[in-house]
Amino acid sequence: MLAQNSSFNVDQHFKDVKSSDLMILGSFHFNNPGLDTYKPKHEVDILSEQKQKELKELIDIIKKYAPTKIAIEVRKGSQNRVDSLYNEYLAGRFELQRNEVFQIGFRLAKMLGHKKIYAIDAPAKQNNDITDEEYSEKEKYFIKKADKALLGREMLLDQKFTKMYEFEDELKTKVSLLDYFLFLNDPEILNTSHGHYLIGDFKMGEGDDYFGPDNAMWWYNRNLRIFHNLLQLNEPGKDKIFLLIGAGHVPILDFLADTSIDFKKKNFKDFIKQ
Repeated sequence: MLAQNSSFNVDQHFKDVKSSDLMILGSFHFNNPGLDTYKPKHEVDILSEQKQKELKELIDIIKKYAPTKIAIEVRKGSQNRVDSLYNEYLAGRFELQRNEVFQIGFRLAKMLGHKKIYAIDAPAKQNNDITDEEYSEKEKYFIKKADKALLGREMLLDQKFTKMYEFEDELKTKVSLLDYFLFLNDPEILNTSHGHYLIGDFKMGEGDDYFGPDNAMWWYNRNLRIFHNLLQLNEPGKDKIFLLIGAGHVPILDFLADTSIDFKKKNFKDFIKQ
C-alpha cells in the first residue's frame, strides 16, 4: 500500500499546460473504393432522401461540439486540391459526391463558416528490409512449419472476424446512420476489430526474426503519422479539432489521444442528448 504522501495528482501537476479538445469519429466509406481486405457486399445510397435526412441528424450532433478545425482522411499532400474543391463548393460550383469526406466534412465546415478543411492522412513507412518475393517465401516457410492445430485456430479466428465484418456490412442497410455510427464507434467493437491485425501472419517469426510484427509496422506507422499531423494542426488551448476517419484507425488514434498531453478527448456519444 502506498504511503499517503506518495500519491501524485496528474491533473494538478499539468494544470498550467494548455491543451485542446479532440473528437475522433470513425466512419465507413460511403463510396467504398475496395482497398480494404474485406470487400463490402452491401451499399448505402447516401444521396437518397432518407439517408440525407439521417445525415443531417448526424451532422447536427457533431455541430454541437462546435469544432474550430475539421480534419479529414485525405493525404496531407493533397491539401491544395482539398482547398480548391472546398472553395468551389462554397461558391456553389461543386456538387458533393458520395464520399464521406464531402458529405460530412465539407457540409459541416460550411455550416460552421469554416474557410478551410485540413487533410491529415499520410502514407505509411514500409518495411523495406524484405522484397515481395522474400515475404512470400518466408510466409510459406512459417505456414509449413506451424502446428496444424495452431493453423486451424488462426483460420477459425480469421473466419470469425470475417463474419463480424459481414454483420457490420449488412447492418448499415438496416439501421439509421446515427445508430450505425454509434455501433462503429463502440469501444468494444473497435478494440475487437483491431485484434484482427494480431492474428495470422502477425504471429509468424522465430528467434530474432520478428517477421510478423515487422510486416505489420506499416499500419501503426501510418497512424502515428496521422496523429503527428493532428499535433501540427493544433494550437494548444485554442482549438477544438474534429477528425473524421475510417473506423479501423480509431483504436490506435484513440490510444494516442488518451495519452497525449496536447489533447482532451471528447466523445461523439456525449453530444447526442445535449
